[in-house]
Amino acid sequence: MKKALCSPVILGLLGIFIVFNIFTIVSGSYHKSELGIVNEIIEKYGLHFNDSSLKTMQEDLNREVRTVDSGFQEAPAFLHAMTAEKYNKESKKKQHEIDRMGLMQSYINMGKALDQRYSELKVNELKEPIIQSFHLHGTAKELVSNEYKKLGTRLEEIKHNEEYKQWFFAGAYQMHTKLFRDLLKNIALEGIMLVALMTALIANYEFEHRSHLVTYSTKRGRHIVWNKLVATLLMTILLLIPLFAVSLVTFFHVYDYSKLWGVQISSGLNWENKWPYVTWWPVEFKQYLWLAIAIIVMALLIVSILTFTVSIFVRNSYITWITVTLLLTTIFILPSFFIKIPTLFILFNFNLTSLLLNPHMYFSGSSTIEPRFKHQEMMTLFIYLAIGLFCGAFAIRKLYRKDIV
Repeated sequence: MKKALCSPVILGLLGIFIVFNIFTIVSGSYHKSELGIVNEIIEKYGLHFNDSSLKTMQEDLNREVRTVDSGFQEAPAFLHAMTAEKYNKESKKKQHEIDRMGLMQSYINMGKALDQRYSELKVNELKEPIIQSFHLHGTAKELVSNEYKKLGTRLEEIKHNEEYKQWFFAGAYQMHTKLFRDLLKNIALEGIMLVALMTALIANYEFEHRSHLVTYSTKRGRHIVWNKLVATLLMTILLLIPLFAVSLVTFFHVYDYSKLWGVQISSGLNWENKWPYVTWWPVEFKQYLWLAIAIIVMALLIVSILTFTVSIFVRNSYITWITVTLLLTTIFILPSFFIKIPTLFILFNFNLTSLLLNPHMYFSGSSTIEPRFKHQEMMTLFIYLAIGLFCGAFAIRKLYRKDIV
């Protein structure tokens, strides 16, 4: 375990990945100054909004406009009349005030438009293209239709409770995507490379250093495999701690989420694509973040178990790494081979690699690309944990009976 932890290859990769993540975060932060307006809004008007609070915000903004230019009574008219030529003639301080008022007006307009946008959402418009795209029929179609029925009920609950009326960064900034699809997906991919290589190094250490004949002929002998398995799982967690910690601390240092930890992921402001994020149950941002981290860590622990299993048969670290990479790639593309067999397509849609690559879609049923199921994340982890434990037990049993030469 110590030798793997101090391995120049592992430490080098870990350092490269952390630097890459920091660079990615910082290089994409050109609009971070505009995001501060959301914290200001929440601090002054609260996390939730309704027609009354939007009216108050508009009245306050109109008063600010009158202090800047007494020739205008309302913010929309002032901002509409603000041409680039007029703007460039203003002082830097006044330009900053105009920018702030423009952002405030944009958020007021987005808040006002949400009722209409949500009233137009129909789950059937999401369901039918999915069923047609994958040629679902019979039991598979019935199963998927039942999930969309649940999603429709959940959408009506969101509308009724006005769960979508919470302030968040405007969808145009794609902050949910930036954090969960970009950063956490990168961490998951980096984790796969680190965990697979580290596990292979620990599992194959004696064979690669030609000390296996001595090690496995001792009293403890092949029982050492259990120590190795525990060591790989502990090392997986130890490697992921700095990878997650440094990356996330950098992200939240660059982007100010100080007032947003309690916002619902299903906030209408967090509408980035054709459909908003419709979570299966109310999930706050801080809960979503911790659950996403937990899912990725669990998935990578399963990857470690699968790698350990492969290493028992392969006995070469780098070939094991390549084999596991090919295995995970095969798992990812497997559903595409069964599009004409709907039941198998649905079964293989519970996909470990896909789970690691799509943290932005956790607990959400509103994907326009593939059918999604309630508790899909938990079921996928359970299925692959069972597969990993079964294969691991088989491999260890094989090792006890196998010739070590």
